[in-house]
Amino acid sequence: MYRRSDTDTATHNRVGRPRRGTEGARADQLIAAATRVFLRDGYGAASVDKVAAEAGVSTRTIYERYKNKADLLGAVCGRLVERDMAAVLAPDELDRLEPRQALTVIGEAVTGRACNPDSAALFRILATEAHRFPELAAKMRGSAKERINDAIANYFRGQICRGTLSLADPDRAAVLFMQMLCAELHERLLFGSAEELAALDFTAHLSHAIEIFLHGAVPRVRPSNEGP
Repeated sequence: MYRRSDTDTATHNRVGRPRRGTEGARADQLIAAATRVFLRDGYGAASVDKVAAEAGVSTRTIYERYKNKADLLGAVCGRLVERDMAAVLAPDELDRLEPRQALTVIGEAVTGRACNPDSAALFRILATEAHRFPELAAKMRGSAKERINDAIANYFRGQICRGTLSLADPDRAAVLFMQMLCAELHERLLFGSAEELAALDFTAHLSHAIEIFLHGAVPRVRPSNEGP
């Protein structure tokens, strides 16, 4: 009976280019491995070599997909956003709701994702190490955060066309809405404990932020006794 030799075993375990037809699964495995390395070691101590070892691939495989370590962390953060937010921020789904309901759905998804333990840990890494690594800060400004802002701005544009919202600058409005939602949350993420985050109920804050935002966004209706 044939027995696998040491050479065969080494060849079987050798890292390198993913086999044809497995690119999607290997990409998921690579992002999962990178997430573990960044959470375990932080951005500064993490390296492409460590991610390659964790994922069981060659560094060449990683560099074929990502330019550098910052690009790889951007992909990790992007995957966390896409995993839950893509369906939530789909224009067709949001357009079926009136604006208050739609903004509540968006707000619950954003704050819920931010309080996820992996997301919270990555946020702390970004906040504490971005000043040491300018390429990291630039990458983060242009990845997950920008995707969410763009999706919200596109929703606002659709509502402006329908006449349900009146906003002069939907892009700026999206940024302001996110700041209203997340300013206090980010402070809790930076300085609060895991237990505090787990017990955090943002329902009242979210409702109040939406109320304030819509008060300045709904179309003004002139009283019937006023002239043009």
